Amino acid sequence: MNWFTIGSLTVHASQLAVIAAFFISAIVLWLKKDKVLLDVYGNAVFLFIAVWKLSILLFSFSLVMQAPLSLLYFNGGWKGVWLAFIFVLLYIVWKCPAEKRALAAWIWMLTGVSFEIVLALLTGQAVLWPLIQLAGGVVLLAIPMKQIRGTVWLFTLWQLLFESLTAELFSSGGLLYIGAALFFTLIIRRDPVE
Repeated sequence: MNWFTIGSLTVHASQLAVIAAFFISAIVLWLKKDKVLLDVYGNAVFLFIAVWKLSILLFSFSLVMQAPLSLLYFNGGWKGVWLAFIFVLLYIVWKCPAEKRALAAWIWMLTGVSFEIVLALLTGQAVLWPLIQLAGGVVLLAIPMKQIRGTVWLFTLWQLLFESLTAELFSSGGLLYIGAALFFTLIIRRDPVE
């Protein structure tokens, strides 16, 4: 039940969930009418997908040389996800204005909440735990933006709680949440003391 066929293409549920989460976050940014961050976000999503997809050249070069069409079917796996994640973080530091970084962290949390609930729906696991996870994520998204540094860590701990329930606490997904929390903590400036 983790694979879906769309025409002649077979796609894993997690990939569909990522695409849906990216789309949901883009719609929210569009509704907020924040063109600067929407542009950065769109480019970051494109960069993530391109690096992840093309990272097979780096990690399985011989396979690509033997069968060049493998670029269409394969990706870099978790190594590719991490490489793409690092590229996106560097891109955010480079292109995202300092005053928009708190909103970028909020969009990261929205993308994470969206991904988790869409994945649960696609895999047929939308029972009590994913609904509690969604409710907690929505509550965290409602916390005022000026407290985003602490909220990112609360969000990360909330996600890790649910990762631990499925024995995936130190999985690549869990470590990705931790990496994002560290990143946003470092790049979001503290408000000056008044």
